[in-house]
Amino acid sequence: MKKLFSKTRYDLRGSALLVAILVMGVLISISLALSSLVFRELRITKDVIDAGRAYYAAESGIEEALYYLNTELPGWHVDESLGKVGEKSLFEYDVKNTCNSYPCFDRDEFEVLDVPLEAFYDVLELNETITIPLFTVEDGKIESVENFTVEFFGAFDPRTDLKLQNVSGWDVLSWKVFGMSKVGDSYITESIGDFTAFASGNTASGDDVFANVATPSWFGTVDCDEMVDRGSGITGIRCPTYVLNIANSEDGKICTNTQARDYWGYIDGEVRSIYDCYEIGQFLESHQPGPNSTGLNYLNLTNFMNPAVFEESVYPSREERVRASRLYFRVETYDKDTVREFADIVSDGYSGDLKQSLSVRIKRGSFMPVFNFSLYSTYKDEEKGEGDSYWYRED
Repeated sequence: MKKLFSKTRYDLRGSALLVAILVMGVLISISLALSSLVFRELRITKDVIDAGRAYYAAESGIEEALYYLNTELPGWHVDESLGKVGEKSLFEYDVKNTCNSYPCFDRDEFEVLDVPLEAFYDVLELNETITIPLFTVEDGKIESVENFTVEFFGAFDPRTDLKLQNVSGWDVLSWKVFGMSKVGDSYITESIGDFTAFASGNTASGDDVFANVATPSWFGTVDCDEMVDRGSGITGIRCPTYVLNIANSEDGKICTNTQARDYWGYIDGEVRSIYDCYEIGQFLESHQPGPNSTGLNYLNLTNFMNPAVFEESVYPSREERVRASRLYFRVETYDKDTVREFADIVSDGYSGDLKQSLSVRIKRGSFMPVFNFSLYSTYKDEEKGEGDSYWYRED
């Protein structure tokens, strides 16, 4: 009996060890499961934090691009710019702000044949003035436009909608080209300009042509048909050479579409006006970037239509006559770029393994971009003195 009791006690001790091992295994399994959950939550939390950092890093790139667009010369653009936010976040952005036409037609995004001709024109309202820089800026270097044409038309029929029948001598679009030349230690502004008629009449081939979306009135440094034939214009828009051109009433000269009657230049120590048929291309050539010129040339267009010339039977109300006075225009700069009407900014923010992308479009001269939302505020720091600071809400 004693031996049997001793053997039974030994067996009980073995079972206790087995139970202990089983309990430890269960506890280890539970611990591993809990650890897995904890580590997963930590990863999720890290990803959330990195996502927020990446988003704000991308927003920092947007803000930096907007700052430079606001403070640099018109036509500033950058293909890629890198920046750092704190110790853990990076951003990179690029700015599309240049194009070889105004309004811009991006051939990388659209096929010419898929776009109606009306889409290549912008609207110039009655008495509205628009100024278009004839240059761009990259890495502090100024690139000036060498050749351009302006094409425009009105959405009415001169044969039936106007009280005036001979529209070929009726000037409706005022334009000027400004440039800066160095005289001594200072710079002065010179300009050429003219009024260009809403063209109608006979072409060199004898056909009747009225300015429209496909055959617009035009002026510039070169014959735009020649540039189209060279493959640098928009297919389908032709600029006919009209027999009836702008006549200089003072000396009887006939100025062509590539010339201006009004020229203001620095002559004999003073700025004077010379009424002559001055070549627009010659003016731009003499105002390219160099020791005697800044290259910061501008084109200015103003709609001088007169609503009183419209037939009241066709446009009964003044609102209809004002609306009919709109001019539709486009500017081609061919081998050189000018400023887009809208700048496109794309910014990527990075933190950890995450990336956030933001895109913004802002109109030239606008105060605010087209943006989804922003979580910052500007305020005057009273403790540090005058000036504006930026801060992010933490509540």
